[in-house]
Amino acid sequence: MVAVSKVGPDFGRKRLSWLQSHGLSTSHIQIASSSTTCFRINYRNDNRNMIVTSICDPMNSDDLSGFPLSSAIHIGPVLHEISPSLAIHLTNNNSLVGLDPQGYLRQLDSSGRVHVRNWIDHSLLKRIAVLKVSEGELSAIIGIKWSIRKLSTLGPDIVLLTKGPRGMIVWSRENGMFSVPAYETLVRDPTGAGDALAGSFLVAWVRTSDLLWSAAVGSAMASMVVAKTSLTHFGNRRQIERRATEILDQTTRI
Repeated sequence: MVAVSKVGPDFGRKRLSWLQSHGLSTSHIQIASSSTTCFRINYRNDNRNMIVTSICDPMNSDDLSGFPLSSAIHIGPVLHEISPSLAIHLTNNNSLVGLDPQGYLRQLDSSGRVHVRNWIDHSLLKRIAVLKVSEGELSAIIGIKWSIRKLSTLGPDIVLLTKGPRGMIVWSRENGMFSVPAYETLVRDPTGAGDALAGSFLVAWVRTSDLLWSAAVGSAMASMVVAKTSLTHFGNRRQIERRATEILDQTTRI
């Protein structure tokens, strides 16, 4: 697996070494002169308040030079660091592309607080195979009331609509719509659950082409992440597959 990103000197060599020691190639992580993009996050009553404390330089085409061909890639901007045109460039030579558009949906006020803005880029969305969005994010893309018809006009063949502890809705152009439950667990920190879900879904989808199993694996992995007590253990393959099997047994067609 390869990580492509841009961070500041403050990111530190220890973090890069930690990623490498866990099997992730960091040769495409660029070190900028500016500080790493950072957020101060506060969770209260299921709401997330975010304030940006530093912003790194955006990525450019030079940062993608020598980008390896991949069976799947996940594009996950956090604050406009990947332009839509650069994201489209990434779709040219990759067979399966997933997108979490959260970084395109964020705007800052004068104090650095993050607010949701409306966004839709059909030229990018029509190049994406898998779209992962939360309920609030989807409302910012297609309006408060979403429908199967609206989902089908976005462009992606698969939409993963996450609903936190209420699980997610999975829509597929080929297979229709399903309700996939969340695995009940103690939530210590929900940060990163969506990225874990999207990445795990893509890996399982590439390996199996099984929509519901891939969604169940994604949901299982997310449950491991929200309950994490350290960065070094998110459960082994057997534990994840056991949770995924339980989730799959409770998945229903809508």
